[in-house]
Formats: sequence, structure tokens, C-alpha cells
Amino acid sequence: MNNTAEKGMWCRTFRLYTNIKIPFVLYILSAVLGLVATKVTLIVVPYESEVQLGNLEGNATRYLLLLIVAVVCQIAARIPEFYTQALVTKRLQNKLISRSVRLPLKNYESKASQIVSWITQDCALADGLLTAIVGFITGVLSTGMTISSMNSIQAGMTHIIIIIAVYIVFSTWLEGKLLFLRQRRDRRAISELTAYFSEHLAFLTEIKQQNTREEEKTLARTAIKDFFNADVYAANMTLLNSMLSGSITDIITILVFVFGVREVNAGNISLTDLVAFQSYALMLYQSIAQLPGLYTSVMMYNGSLFYISGLMDEKEEMYDRSRGAEGLSGDMELSDVSFSYSGRDDEVLHSVDVRIPEKGFTVIVGPNGSGKSTVLKLLDRLYEPTSGRVLIGGEDTSDVSLTPWRRRFAYVLQDSQIFNASIRDNLCYGLDSVPTDEELDRVTALTEAKEFIHSVPEGYDFITGEDGARLSGGQKQRIAIARALLTDPEVLILDEATSNMDHELAGRVIDTVRGMMKDKSLVMITHDMDVLEKADYVVVMADGRVEACGSPEEVSASPTLKKLTGGTTDEIED
Repeated sequence: MNNTAEKGMWCRTFRLYTNIKIPFVLYILSAVLGLVATKVTLIVVPYESEVQLGNLEGNATRYLLLLIVAVVCQIAARIPEFYTQALVTKRLQNKLISRSVRLPLKNYESKASQIVSWITQDCALADGLLTAIVGFITGVLSTGMTISSMNSIQAGMTHIIIIIAVYIVFSTWLEGKLLFLRQRRDRRAISELTAYFSEHLAFLTEIKQQNTREEEKTLARTAIKDFFNADVYAANMTLLNSMLSGSITDIITILVFVFGVREVNAGNISLTDLVAFQSYALMLYQSIAQLPGLYTSVMMYNGSLFYISGLMDEKEEMYDRSRGAEGLSGDMELSDVSFSYSGRDDEVLHSVDVRIPEKGFTVIVGPNGSGKSTVLKLLDRLYEPTSGRVLIGGEDTSDVSLTPWRRRFAYVLQDSQIFNASIRDNLCYGLDSVPTDEELDRVTALTEAKEFIHSVPEGYDFITGEDGARLSGGQKQRIAIARALLTDPEVLILDEATSNMDHELAGRVIDTVRGMMKDKSLVMITHDMDVLEKADYVVVMADGRVEACGSPEEVSASPTLKKLTGGTTDEIED
């Protein structure tokens, strides 16, 4: 972790908890029950000392009864902790999911699998710091109660407390440092391993098809080795920590008897008092250890929650702005727009000026990586420009609220998400109301999905499988386009959305969608140059810039277009 990330880490961790509703009543109940358990345990100690020295008469029964009460109180004090952990985990997971879907898309795309790991695993650790704070409060009170009991035996021996306290403070500071280093590396390794398997095992068919089993094994071994190294590092830190903490009770026992035997020989205290004093001293250690233990816990849970805290600190998209999208009309434009994922010098678009007509069929072509999809995401404002403006009818859209703006659009990707649910649920995703089967039939007929849907007994209730595994690529695309049409968009974006269909089927679907969108804007990215003949407007991109735009005839001289069409644009010119 660099110095910038380390700065303010305490504030960032505590700020994480201000975003959730904390069950204070349960934490207070846990503290009260813990103090009751401590008081009963202190009462038990003198009887325990008598029993240990063989003085059973009149002591054994009382000791047993008080011990049972102490055990019951200790168990009762733990019960609220289980509920607080579940509640805090649930509330933080809900908050993180809400935060994740409001992140700028470019931020989310770079760590989607890791966010899954943080939400499903790291959130379960969020209760730890709050429990440590309760332990700190009860530790202060328990320390006072224990010192009072020790003074009742022999006030002259309580100077040992100072020696014990100094050693405990130092050892727990070092313990906290070790725990932080262990947890930070451990959580990073877990999230990276989860991210690897989430991404790669999701494409098992591709692995089999491309015969990349050995390459995947090598990558998997590397990921597992990194996790193993982090595990070994954690084990070493744990070993050092156990050696450190395990020595404390032995040192306390030595100190008590070094000073205590002299007091017994001098007749100042009895042997029973010395045994009781040792028990109190060990209890004092447990109480005092919780005081600097707050630091230990903060460091440990800071390491565990480091990435969650960072996610909560990331800037959300600003959905609510000064105006809605009502009354907006006209051509959409990118005006002198540049875009970079990091906001630095790695631009993928350079001073782009491009217009998308309000009505008609616009086709965007260009080599892979030329910035075609980025242009459309900027128009839909899934991305915000690094510089420049997004306009509609000449008006700047930066002050338009995101929700009404995005409702104007429907966006169909080459690999649009198909959920592991029924076809009906996939078609109706995002709709305010569920269409009837007749309405679904009308739309699915337009994308030629109706026939295959009704060819299975379940019809619209057919479960598609994980990521649509029970459907072909072309069937998934037809369902995705039908889903987009059901939203009745002002602008329909097809980003290679027919690439998995055969040529004739894709042509028919495009023609049908064109007819539906004739009074609206249909924008399509494609590598199928035959589609250019159907376009009203063409944008040619190369190397993050617009090389040409206009009617098919007007862009026919574009060098990039000539390369894409195999060196000739005669058909387009005709």
C-alpha cells in the first residue's frame, strides 16, 4: 500500500460505518452482559483459590454455583454478537450493491469480479471493529473492577500493574501491525483469485473450443500460487503473533510470584491471597489487553475492509441534475470530445466531432479499437467525456439528469446479458409493467424470436440457463433486441447486436427494426459492410478519431472504409 492510500485510513474505515444503520441496542446489551459476567467471575476467584489449595469445606458448593452463573452470563453475552454480525453484514452488502450500480461504468468495468468478492466475503468482517469498540468499553470498566479486587488483597503489590500494562501496550501495538499486514495481503489475494475464477471459468466452452486447457492451467496455477504465497505470509504473521501473545501469561505469572512470595514470607498475605492475586492479574491482563486491542482490531479490520472502504469512497455518478429530458430534441453530437479511462494521457478518443441524426439509420464502422463503442457510451452518457461536450439540438446535456436521459436509449451489446431466468423475465427486465403474451408475441415476431420460443413446451417460461447457456448466440441476440424494443426507445443502439445471426436472418431483423424506428434514431456498429447500403448516415472511425461522416456516397472515399470493404466502395457509390 502506498503512502497516499495509507493516509486517512482510520477515518476512511470509520466513515464506512456511517453509511449503514448500526444495531446499537444489541451492542449495548452485549456490553452489559459482559460486565455482569466479569463481576461474577471476580466473585468466583477467592472461592476458586481456596478450592485449588484443597480447602473444600464450605467453598466447593459456592464455587460451583458461582461458576455456573459466570458461564451462563458469558454465553448470554455472546448471543447478541451473532445477530449484530448478520445485521451489519446484510446492511453493508445492501449499501455496497447500491453503491456499485451507481459507480461510473468505466470504474466498474475494471474491477467487476473483485467487487463480487468484496460484497460476498469481505462484508462479513465489518462487525469486527464495532465488536472491538464494545470490548474497549467493557475492558475499561473491567480493568477498574479488577484493580479494585487486587487492592482489597494487598495494595503494595499493585505496582506490578504498571509493568504489566507497559508490556501489554507494546505487544498489542506490534500485534496490531502484524495483523494489518496479514489481513491486507490476504484480502487482496482472495479477491484476485475470485476475480480470476469468476472470469475464466465462466467461459469454459471457449476454453474447450480453443483447446486452451494447458494455458488456463498455467494461469490458474499462477493465481493459486499467489494465493498460496499470501497464505504462507499470513501463517508467518500468525505464528509471530501467537508467539508474542502466548508469552504474556507466563511473564505475568513470573512477576506475581517473584513479588508475591516475599509478601507471603513476610506474613503480609496468605498463600490463598497470592493464588487469588495471580488469578486477578491474569484477568487484569485480559481486561487491559482489550484497551490497546482496539488499535489491534482497527488495524486488522482496516486490512480486511481496505478495499471496501475504497469502493465506498469512490465518486458516484450524479443522477439528479438541474433539469429533466422533457422537450429535448434534435441531432445528438459529440463536440470536441476526448475520452480517457484513467483521466490521464491514455486517450481512446481524440477531439472527436460527430453528429447522429435525430431520425434515420446511422451506421458506425471502423477497425477494432477505433473507439466506436466508446462514442455510443458517451452519447448514452454511460461514460462522461474527459473534455468536450455531449449535445442534443445544440444544447449541452451535462445538466440533464441521467435517469430520464438514459430512458431515451435502448442499448443492445454483442454479448448482451441474458439472465438465468425465464425468457419472459428476460424480455420484461426493466419494464414498469409486464406485457401480455400477445404483446410479447408481436415484438418477438419482429426479431424472429417468436417461432423458437413457441417451439419449446414452456414457451415464455423456458429457463435460459446461466448467461443464456441453453440458447444459441443468435437466439440470445434476438431476445436482447426484442427486450430493447419493448422499452419503446427514442434511440436504439445496436453494438454488433446481429453478429451471431446468419447473414440473411440478420438482414431481415435489421430491415424490420429500421421500419419500426423510421421516425426515431437507430444507430448500429457493424463489421458487415453490406449494411452500409441500407444506412442513411455513416460514420467512419480510425484510431480514436472520426475520419469521415455523411451519406454512404459522401464517405465512399474514406481510406479506412476502402480497407474494410476490401479495397472498393463501388457498390456504395452506386
